[in-house]
Amino acid sequence: MMLRRKLPQDPRELAIDWLAREREGRLAPDQQAALTAWLEADPQHAEVYARAKAAVETPARYAAHPELMDMRASALAAMKERPNYPRMIAAAAAVVMAVTTLGAGWVSLSPSTSPSVSRLQEAAAPILPALNPNAAIYRTAVGERTSVTLPDGSIAILNTDTLLKVAYTGHERGVRLVRGQALFEVAHNKRVPFQVYAGDRRVTAVGTMFDVRLDAKKVKVTLVEGVVRVAALTAKPSALPQQVTMTAGEELQAGPLATMTIKTADVAAETSWKSGVVVFKAETLAQAAAEVNRYTDRPVRLADASLADYRITGVFKTGDPDNFAQAVTEILPVRVEPQADGSLVLSEK
Repeated sequence: MMLRRKLPQDPRELAIDWLAREREGRLAPDQQAALTAWLEADPQHAEVYARAKAAVETPARYAAHPELMDMRASALAAMKERPNYPRMIAAAAAVVMAVTTLGAGWVSLSPSTSPSVSRLQEAAAPILPALNPNAAIYRTAVGERTSVTLPDGSIAILNTDTLLKVAYTGHERGVRLVRGQALFEVAHNKRVPFQVYAGDRRVTAVGTMFDVRLDAKKVKVTLVEGVVRVAALTAKPSALPQQVTMTAGEELQAGPLATMTIKTADVAAETSWKSGVVVFKAETLAQAAAEVNRYTDRPVRLADASLADYRITGVFKTGDPDNFAQAVTEILPVRVEPQADGSLVLSEK
């Protein structure tokens, strides 16, 4: 009688099974030892296990979003048998990268290869030698982010493709956001104001935390805590306010020579990029693709303008266009076509 050799399971499936047992407290001492042996048996095992665990822990912070809870409920209703794990993993960060409990089974959607956190954090060496830290210049490349300490102890966390110029003087702690996005944690100093210049706006704070984004001269300010003043630097019609005061939880937007509008912000979603994810809540496919493309040199493109108005909700890992594109094909009637230049084209099925 010829015996057939049993093929090994996909390491990704095994990683999910181990995580499920751990989460449910079902690992006996001998099983814990087996898990340790499995992790040490092959570097790939430890890698996929770490990715699966990260995919669980990151979206947990967004589990209470109503949109994500609705999507989870829909997923539970649709799943009447044990999920197809490889297909779910390929769906990547699976529209919501959410954790779904289903009887004794547990599904975690694992991201694929993306820029490592260490590379992201090491990205922003000064462009110019910092002989004078009061006039240093910092930047990040596409897909990179980093944290820099300013001369007064304030922290600036730079997002993808960002250029920041420091211009501290005895009268102000000034920085200019030339392009991109940065989150500022301002050291208290009432005597010398901390001021961020972006486009034709100036944001002034004493000690607070806020996010500033500059897109084609359009400025967006999200206030995490404290109070800031945002002022126009160029003359405007007298009917438009020249300065507004923001309080925590608000978002301000203003285009060149345009009025400043303020609304309540989803602060966690607006600042999620510092954790390496982007959050979409009923965004159009065109908007979501544009945001994903900020973090990669392999853009996602739409083959037809008719696809632009599809809506998408979810939490996605930055710098991972493949998983985003694949996830979109799982929920929308589109297919993804990789191009020779590395870009990904979405077209109607």
